[in-house]
Amino acid sequence: MIEHAKRFFEKGKTELKKAVDVVKEERARREREKAYREEFEAEFRYKDDDLDFVMLISAEEAKIYEKAKKKLKEVERVQSDPQILKQWQSKKYLSLHHHFSEKVVFYYERRNEDPVALHRTIRYSERLVEYAPVAIKAYRMDPYVYELPEHPGYETLIALYGEVGEWEEALRLCEKARDQGWKGDWDARIYQIQETIHKK
Repeated sequence: MIEHAKRFFEKGKTELKKAVDVVKEERARREREKAYREEFEAEFRYKDDDLDFVMLISAEEAKIYEKAKKKLKEVERVQSDPQILKQWQSKKYLSLHHHFSEKVVFYYERRNEDPVALHRTIRYSERLVEYAPVAIKAYRMDPYVYELPEHPGYETLIALYGEVGEWEEALRLCEKARDQGWKGDWDARIYQIQETIHKK
């Protein structure tokens, strides 16, 4: 009788565990779908003599950019120094670059615990790379910036592609980051990746 009760109890525990696993997987699936479903509400546009750039942005991103535009207008009312105005003009455009960068770092740190974090890491890294031409213009606009910094979008995507052995894609991104002028030891990394590809 006791043995029968134990078997019944163990079977019940196994069934409960299966049910919990199904619920967890369904929740993770819904979160992944949500992570991929972008809800764009505005269009960001940058245009000058040699760049005509358009990117769809979310409501959150639009608010960040509008806040930066508003701050620039406030500075323009009280400041006449052209160097400072150029710096704030730069900050206006870099507001989205910094937002995407913060999201990349936030989700990358959580990618092993949260089933959605890896997808969002990739998504924000891709958006950061897409936005790179505007960020380059913005950094060069700032009279107090003398070189481009490291680029979290390129760095993260290259690391992730390396983790899964997608060396051709990692190589393409290294070359693109180097050609755009982002800080990094690109030639050495390109050489290492080429060596890895040739050994395959």
